[in-house]
Amino acid sequence: MSAARVGDSERSLEIIRRKPARDGGRPRLLFVHGISVGAWIWDAHVLPWFAEAGFEACALSLRGHGESWGRDRLATWRLADYTDDLDRAARGLGGPLVVVGHSLGGAVVQNWVRAGGRPLGMALLASVPPWGLAPSALRMGLLTPDLFRAVLAMSLHGARAADPAILRAGLFSDDVDAASFRRFVARVGEESRLVGPELQGWPPFAPLPWQAPRSFVLGGADDRFIPADEVWRTGAYYGCRPHIVPRLAHALMLEPRREEAMVPLRDWLHTLPRT
Repeated sequence: MSAARVGDSERSLEIIRRKPARDGGRPRLLFVHGISVGAWIWDAHVLPWFAEAGFEACALSLRGHGESWGRDRLATWRLADYTDDLDRAARGLGGPLVVVGHSLGGAVVQNWVRAGGRPLGMALLASVPPWGLAPSALRMGLLTPDLFRAVLAMSLHGARAADPAILRAGLFSDDVDAASFRRFVARVGEESRLVGPELQGWPPFAPLPWQAPRSFVLGGADDRFIPADEVWRTGAYYGCRPHIVPRLAHALMLEPRREEAMVPLRDWLHTLPRT
């Protein structure tokens, strides 16, 4: 593993990189995290797995997250700021690039493509849909109001402010052990107060379908944030058949069954042109 920085010392962005044993001519991967976490969430399992599969796998910490700058102003950042971070990271890494976004990170990836980003491919994992979170948020508020309140508390004050039992049941499947959940809670921080309303879908942040690169869409059957029907509609929007993984919840990169998400992503990556 190596840690890289993009930008000057005062506004540097953390990028965690894991390189394969040899260059197999595959595109570089850049993973973008969801709310309240950082690049570390990908490095626990996903980056090493893809490096072993022959890809240079990188993960970005958006400003205010992980070891990136901007924590003192976290409450003020907007989706456009996170999109600028992705643009800076992509330009700094260079070369043919596949961007992979999870949850909030999926909205950042879509907004970057809408703004002119030209990756070789775009992968959306349990991602905010192209039309925003409003339908999912309404469903959650009506059907699981305790979870809605727990997520709001986590985004405003960190995971320790939320009811741990509700948060665990909402983010993870029953397959995740208590120790893994405790490690997650210990590292989760706050989130911008401004980006949540933007994720509801207005103003639009997604590219038109014909503006998007080759796309991959995946979600978990047990995801209580981005339900499977929203994943299906996202796939239809981008013209691809989505993958729905049984017994996989929202924080899919930390799930014991995570390889059932990584294998179809790897297989799709193998269909892209070699560099």
